[in-house]
Amino acid sequence: MKRSGLSAGRFLSMFLLFALASAGAAQAAHATPDWGGIWLRVGGISWDPTLKPGQFDRPPLTSAYQAKYQAALDALEAGRPVNDPTAACQPPGAVRLMNMVYPMEIFQRPGLVAVFAEWDHQVRRIYTDGRKPDPDLDRSYNGYSTGHWEGAELVAETVKLQPYPVITASGLALGKTVTMKERWRQMGPDTLTDTITLIDPEALTEPYTVVKTFKRAPPGFEIMEYTCTENNRNPVLEDGTTGTLLNKSLPKPD
Repeated sequence: MKRSGLSAGRFLSMFLLFALASAGAAQAAHATPDWGGIWLRVGGISWDPTLKPGQFDRPPLTSAYQAKYQAALDALEAGRPVNDPTAACQPPGAVRLMNMVYPMEIFQRPGLVAVFAEWDHQVRRIYTDGRKPDPDLDRSYNGYSTGHWEGAELVAETVKLQPYPVITASGLALGKTVTMKERWRQMGPDTLTDTITLIDPEALTEPYTVVKTFKRAPPGFEIMEYTCTENNRNPVLEDGTTGTLLNKSLPKPD
């Protein structure tokens, strides 16, 4: 009598093919996106990129920090800006760095997403290999960033930042223990967003969230050399204000 149905060998072959296909689909579903390349910031250089020229950030500051910020704004309006340490060539720090006045380049490998900024050639390393910050780690300008992938979204947290970071050119400063939380997501082939939430019980009455947007640079675009100390036209003067040196005031090359 002729048996109906599949032979054992054919059934096994189909089962193996199905298993391989399922494994491939699962791997694709859990594959992390590749954001490698150069990206350009979209929007203004205020912390809130949606603000128009002439508008200033209005974060939920405590009364003490609002007074400090207002003093910086008043000085700026009077034409004598203060409280911008980058004018003295200090690093901007991880928070302000995400304004990305200049382009950034992203490098990736398993367990790490590295953000290289043309601005001051600063590097942020976001470790995604499960490590945790050492509680005894020294504070630094860029702090210590760890994260994990939730599908195609990179969720990161940065701690151990230098105290009192100034996060805008208008002099907006925060407190001693700022935490920066981020959710990176690709919104199309050439658009990347970074939803940033700042948490600071000393300076902020509640978490402060903005969304930074970046566009992929056109083909052939390259990161340039950045050297703040050479030919610096906006140094901090003796009275603490940010100066402006015209070309004729600069030393001429030999």
